[in-house]
Formats: sequence, C-alpha cells, structure tokens
Amino acid sequence: MSTRLALSRDYPHGVPAFAAALADPEFHRVKLDVDGSGRIEVAAFARDDDPGGRQRIRVVLRQPVPPGQVPAVVERLLAGVLVIERTEEWRLGPDRCDGRAQVAVPGTPISAAGTMSVTAGAPDHSRLSVDLAITAAVPLLGGGIERAVVTGIRGLTGTEHDRISRWLAGAERAG
Repeated sequence: MSTRLALSRDYPHGVPAFAAALADPEFHRVKLDVDGSGRIEVAAFARDDDPGGRQRIRVVLRQPVPPGQVPAVVERLLAGVLVIERTEEWRLGPDRCDGRAQVAVPGTPISAAGTMSVTAGAPDHSRLSVDLAITAAVPLLGGGIERAVVTGIRGLTGTEHDRISRWLAGAERAG
C-alpha cells in the first residue's frame, strides 16, 4: 500500500525559463536547500539530447535531514542521520517538461516514486505538478509513517516554492 501526494504550484515564468533552470545542476541543489544549510549534494548530473530533439536531464541528489525535522515515527526507525536520495529524470522542451522521480531513504523501508511536469499556463506562466506515491513497507505502521512523510513534504513545499521563484526571477533579471 502507498499514500499519494499530488500538488502543483504556479510560477510567473514561462516553460522555457523553467527548462533552463532544470538544465542547471545548481538549481536542483538550491531548490531543495530549504533550511539554507548548504548540505544538499548533487551526487550525479547528466545532460544530453534525445532523438526527438528534447534535452534529457538526470540528477541524483543527497539530502541529510536534521533530526528535529524528521517525524518521530520515522526517527524511531533510524540508526543515524536520515538521508534522502532523490533521482529526477527530465525531458525538457519549450512548451512542456516531463519528469520522473525516485526517492529512497537508505536504511529504512521508505521510498517514493512518481511523475512531475511543467506545463504552460497563462502567457509567460507555468505550472509545476508533482504526483508521488510514498511507501513505507512496515507492517501495521506503514500507513501512519506514509502520512507523516506526506505531512513533512507538504510542510517543505512552501519554502521550496519560494526558492524556485527566487531562482527563476534571478535568471530572468540576468537574462
């Protein structure tokens, strides 16, 4: 069983601006650094063109989570610091970007997988949509752990949205 998390955010920047950001490894690090600690690591980054002429991006990020930000039900499963390993694969285009995400939490039975997209909205606007299935393979406790993880993710999305907005605005000013 898993718990679904679907959310979306609108940005006053077009899809091309978002695609340019997704093609920059530093963007991925900055968007996840919600506490400003600088502890997010880009473990791998690859960029190439697919046969259809769209750019493909693959980024692997490692994110340590401070103990105070870990739900108590999850903290009991840990032998040390919680580290989230997140892999995103994107196909970037001028009108749409489509992605897949895989999230693992080494040393725990917690994982997530799903899709992401950036689509055009009003003129020069875009919408980032994320649809994840969070799984905690723990008998009897899995559902509660999944709900705690979803609550934690929802709590971080506002700060992540702000970081993405600042990045896109800064790129627009520089361009």
